[in-house]
Amino acid sequence: MTMHAYDEIYLETSKEKLGLMLSYAVNRLGMPLRAFYDRFLVSREARMFADGHPKYVAGMSGIELALSVLDREEDNTDTGCEVDDIYWTGWALAQLQWYSELDFAQIDQVFPVEEIRRLYYPLHEADITRFFAVAERRLQAAKTPSPSPVKLLRKTHGLTQQALAERSGVSLRMIRAYEQGSQDLSRAESDTLIRLSHALHCPPERLLNP
Repeated sequence: MTMHAYDEIYLETSKEKLGLMLSYAVNRLGMPLRAFYDRFLVSREARMFADGHPKYVAGMSGIELALSVLDREEDNTDTGCEVDDIYWTGWALAQLQWYSELDFAQIDQVFPVEEIRRLYYPLHEADITRFFAVAERRLQAAKTPSPSPVKLLRKTHGLTQQALAERSGVSLRMIRAYEQGSQDLSRAESDTLIRLSHALHCPPERLLNP
């Protein structure tokens, strides 16, 4: 059973807070979304929010959260909020962070905040599962390593690992290691790289990861 950082009963509240935080910073304080979000990503507030600290997911308002990130004094003059693409971005991010159990910085590396914002117009009136379908594809793609060039070229030529070992004179154990990434072919002896390149009919540099 998946253990989330905080109980689902607080999820709607946390989504509203993150939405209001972004809306206040961007729409009321005039900060660019990326500039503010970069401040948030390195802040204590982001860590505590992701960890489910009650003060951050249930106690502080979205405005208080924004001001805390910016280390500014409390603002009692404006409690309104525009429910627009900025608000929706924070709202969706809070749900994605709770659901994925990644921290906000990890999510941003795969699914930058600007790209989430761009999904507002096709998805903001749809069920949240539509957003998750997009988000899951992005997160899953990031978790799936790209096949090694050796593996791709071997399969292109219709060779098994054993056949490549016999054709190149490189041991089966080392071919498996190069394909799995446990050994770095760029650190191998030049003779190994040349033998593999001859067996796979390609320039040596094509066998190296970019």
